[in-house]
Parts: sequence; structure tokens; C-alpha cells
Amino acid sequence: MARNFLVETSRSWGFRPSDPASFEQACSIPWTLVSEELHYRKVHQFRANRKAYEDSRPRGRRSIEGMRPMELVVGDVHPIDIHLTRADGSICTAKLIGFLDWATGRVWCDLIAFDTRGGVNNRDVIEVFAAMVEHPAFGLPEALYIDNGKEYGFATYLDDAMTLTVPGFHGPGRSMRVINALPYNAPAKPIERWFGDFESRYLSTLPGWISGNRMNKRQEAIGRTVAPYGTFEDFVPAFFGLLKAYHSVPMGKQSGLKGLSPNTTFQKHVAAGWSAITMSRDEVRAAVARRVERTVIQGAIKLRGRRWTCEELWQYAHEKVMVCEPVYHTPAELLLLDMKGKRLGIATPDVALHPLDHRGTQSTAARAKAHRDAIVDMARSVPKIDVAARLITLGRDQPVVIPNQPTGKMLLDPSERPARIVMPKKPSSSEERRREQDERIAAQMDLVKTIVG
Repeated sequence: MARNFLVETSRSWGFRPSDPASFEQACSIPWTLVSEELHYRKVHQFRANRKAYEDSRPRGRRSIEGMRPMELVVGDVHPIDIHLTRADGSICTAKLIGFLDWATGRVWCDLIAFDTRGGVNNRDVIEVFAAMVEHPAFGLPEALYIDNGKEYGFATYLDDAMTLTVPGFHGPGRSMRVINALPYNAPAKPIERWFGDFESRYLSTLPGWISGNRMNKRQEAIGRTVAPYGTFEDFVPAFFGLLKAYHSVPMGKQSGLKGLSPNTTFQKHVAAGWSAITMSRDEVRAAVARRVERTVIQGAIKLRGRRWTCEELWQYAHEKVMVCEPVYHTPAELLLLDMKGKRLGIATPDVALHPLDHRGTQSTAARAKAHRDAIVDMARSVPKIDVAARLITLGRDQPVVIPNQPTGKMLLDPSERPARIVMPKKPSSSEERRREQDERIAAQMDLVKTIVG
């Protein structure tokens, strides 16, 4: 290729050799020259195959020496290379949502399969993460290392909300931070290596395994792909059986666990006193929420087309509250905060009752009493103020502005006035009105006498 390039370039400059065969031979590039320039392949790799470049670039070494369980957890989603059958007979593969505890090598994961084409979303990842956080052997990680994929969008809320002074959640706090992986940086995530090892050492023992190369699938015979394992429901128990075996098998001497199994490593930390900080799944779901401002109207708020209320709102005297609205789930309850970020209460849907339902009367009375009691309690600390008297005093105490002497006085000649201004008469007194009325009646009687004769 290099020889052809040199020949074409020479001809483009107008060079026409008498012996083309000798010319092409002269343009042959010696291997010694080519070998001296081979390192420029890295430039092409950097431009055209960024992933391969990132996989081969220099890296620092990492050690888990001194790390605590759940100090750093790495999350990722990975396809399982085992053919399964759907109810309609079509072939599919499952997806694994996993979290690797870097310090012990333990993996918390779950499987998901789709009836049609689909992908893992935030809600799927949240459910697996919440189940891990609730389990006493895992709990809440101190740091979470994840990709930048859209299925991890929920982590932006965790990074803020799970500083675990989360209003409304109680118990020992643990600050948590979320670390996003750099693009093309799979070698930096140990869970990627775990995926590869688990596939080759454990999943490859199951029927239906197609190997890791989707473009060159494993074949039972020439021209015939591997028969599927079975249904997704059949595969799940087998997968978790292999995962349990992985946790019990000692790692190699060169691994970070130094010949111990993940379970043995974890047992050593437990014996040394380590314990998890857990949260319920509902609390994790609630933590993945955005704060929105709402106006309190008659002891209730509106969100997503519904009214929500609680006893704390009945007693609330301010106009605005902050609502922690779940981003990826349909809420059954809402955590309410005041405008300073302090916990206010838990709101539930405000159910409308039938006019003849006695519970409606009881609820209305309870709300009115709670609001009245709150106002009365506030009134004890507020003195009565005569606003009108204070305004009058304020006006009276203001200094009088003394004007300057007039610069001049305008005079107008009455004879040159274009129009005459007639001022309205002042209202007459009652005696004057009666006298005028008597005079009008007398004048009318005289007129009648004159006409009659």
C-alpha cells in the first residue's frame, strides 16, 4: 500500500519513467524503514479505535489493602451470553444489573429479561440498588462508582439527597458520593473484569452459552447455533446457584483477595467489627426525588393532578412548602419540607368522600380544630396591635413641610373671562327646604285660581 501511494504521488507530479516495472520496484518501501515507524500505529489507534487505545494506555496500580466492605461499590449493567426462550418461542438473553463490593469481591445483582426489545432503565437499577442497601450484609455504600449511561440518572439525586442527613430519615448517618466513570475506561472498573471471569469460569458451564463474541457465536455443530437453556424462570435459580459458588471459591494468589474467597474475606471484616448501615427500599426510592415548591391551599397541596394532605399541613401557617417528588416512581406518600429544608410531614392522597359519609364531617372537624389550635397557639405569642392608631400616630409624628413664599400672584380681569364659573349651591337646611316647598305650593294654588277664575 505504501509502494502504491509513492508511485501514484510521483506520477501526480508528472514523473513518467521509461521503465515502469523498475520504477515500481524502486518505490518498494524496505521493511527496516517500515519497522522504525510502527509506533505511529498508536496515532491511528487513538484516532480510529479509542476503546482499544484506552485499554492499552499506561495505568496506575490499585490495591484493596485496608479497604472496608462497601467503602467503594462499582455498578454496571451487562448482557448474559446465554440463549433463553420467551413465551412466544423467540430467543432472548437476560441483562444483569450488578454492584461489586471492591474490598471483598462480593457481588449483589439481579437479572432482568424483556418480552420484547427493550433496555434497562433507571427504575430497574434503583430496585436492585435499593434491595442491596436494605440487606444487612451489604447496606449503603460510602462511594458508588458508575457509568455515565442514562440508566444511572438516578445517581445524580443520590449524590445530593443521600448525604444521609436526608430530612425524614433517621439513624446513623453516612455521607455518600457518586463517582462517574470516564468514557472508554472499562479497565478501571473491576466489575468489568468480574463479568468476564464469571462468564468464562461459571456461566460457560451452562447449556445455551454462546460465548462473549455476539458476532461469532458458539455453535453446537457447523451451521447450528447453541440450543437455548430454557425460559428465564428456569435460568434464574441456576444463575444464583453459580453466584453462590463464586462467593465460596478461593481466588488466585495474585488476586487482591490473596487466595481467599469473597465470603472468607467478608467474614474477616465481620469478625473485626464491621457492620452495615441499611435503609428500607421505600426510603431509597424517596431519596431519588427532586424538590418542587407547592402552595398550601386549605391544608393541602396539588401534585401530579392529585391533592395531598397531612395533619402537619392542617396546622401549617405558611403559604409554601417543598415537596420531595419521586423522579422514577409513582408515589404513595410524599415527604414534605418547610422552606428552610426541615422535615414537615408525610402527605398522603386527599380522598374525596360522599356528602352523606359521616367520615367527611369528622375529617372536616378535625382539620378545622387542628388549624384553629395552631392559630390560637401562635396568637399567644403575638400581642394585639391597633393598626389604625399606630398609623394615625405615625402620620401625626411626621414633620410638617413648610413651603417657600409664593414667587408671585396671578390676577384675572373679570371682563375678559371667556366663561362664567357658577359654583353649586350649598345644600339647604330642613327649614329652608320646607319654606321653599310651601312657596312652590302657594304659587301653584294661585295659578289654579287664576285659571279657574
